[in-house]
Amino acid sequence: MATSDREQPASRSATANGAIGSAVRASRAAPTAARALRVVELVASDPVREWRLTDIQRQLGYSHGNLHAIVATLVAMGYLRREPGSRTYALGPALLGLGAAARHAYPAVDVAEPHLELLAERLGTQTHAAMRVGEEILVVARCGPELPLGGGVEVGTRVPLTPPMGSTLMAWASPAELDAYFATAEGALTPDELAASRASLEAVRRRGHSVHVYAGPRQLLSEAAARVVAEGVDDPDHDLTELAHELARHDYLPEEPDASSVGEGIQLSAPVFDADSRVVLSVGVAFVGPRVDMAAVADAPEALLAAAATITGALGGRPPGSDVG
Repeated sequence: MATSDREQPASRSATANGAIGSAVRASRAAPTAARALRVVELVASDPVREWRLTDIQRQLGYSHGNLHAIVATLVAMGYLRREPGSRTYALGPALLGLGAAARHAYPAVDVAEPHLELLAERLGTQTHAAMRVGEEILVVARCGPELPLGGGVEVGTRVPLTPPMGSTLMAWASPAELDAYFATAEGALTPDELAASRASLEAVRRRGHSVHVYAGPRQLLSEAAARVVAEGVDDPDHDLTELAHELARHDYLPEEPDASSVGEGIQLSAPVFDADSRVVLSVGVAFVGPRVDMAAVADAPEALLAAAATITGALGGRPPGSDVG
C-alpha cells in the first residue's frame, strides 16, 4: 500500500519516494531481471514499511522459491536490507548511489522542484513534473497538498505515451517522433480522432502550454495508474492504454476551457527545454474539486509559463526558435 501523507512530505521526488519505476515489462525483458526490479519497486512504494517475504509474494504472485532466490540476490548486492530480528526487508544502501547517479544524469528534476514548490504555494494547489521514459510518461516530482476526488498524482506513476496523453512532451517533437507517437493509436482511434489529436498538439504549440480537463475515463485512468504503483502490479491487459485512448473520444484537450467543460478538474502543463530545444520535462498544475475556481485557473498559465521558463533557463536550455548566445 502507498505511504500515507503523515509519513511523507508534501514535496516528493523520484529518488526520495524510492520509485525506480515500472518501465521493464516482463513481456519485453529478461523475466528474472524484470521480477527483481518489480520487487525493488514494490518495497520502494512504501519505504517505511517492514516487508515480509509473504507480503511481497502475495503482492507479486511469484513462487516462493523464485522469490526467495531473487530477494537473497538483492540483499547480497545491497539493493535490499534484511532485518535479522524481524526477518523483514527494506531498501538497501546500494540504492543511495544509484539515486545520486540518476539525479546527476537528470538534473532537471532537482532544478524544477523548488520552483514547483513556489508555484504550488502561490496557486494554492498541487504541482508536478513528468518526463518521457521510452513509451511511457513518468511522474518524477510532486509538490503541494493532496487534491480531492483522487485528482492528484503520485511520484512513480506511469501512463502510456499514446494519444491523447503526453501532449506537452510531444507538441515540440520532430515529425518522425510524432508519426511514431500517433502510430501507437492506429486501429484504436478513428482517422478523425487521430486528426483531432494532431490538431490539439498544434494548439498546445500555439498557446505554449496544454490544458487537460478531467473528462470521461480520466478518473479511472488515474486510479488504475495509481494501483500499478501502489500494489506493484503490471498492466498485462493494457487497461491503461485502452483508457488513454478512450479519453480521445471526449473533450480531453479543449482549446478554450470554460466552467461547463472543466467538470471536476483541470490540469495545465508547460514544457521545459534543454540546450538542444528538446522537451526534457513537463511541469504542471492541477485544480480539482466539485466547483473549480475558474478565476484561479485564469491566473495559472502566466505563473506556470514563468516557472517553466525559469527552469529552462536554469538548465541552460532554450525554447525552439530562440536566439543562440
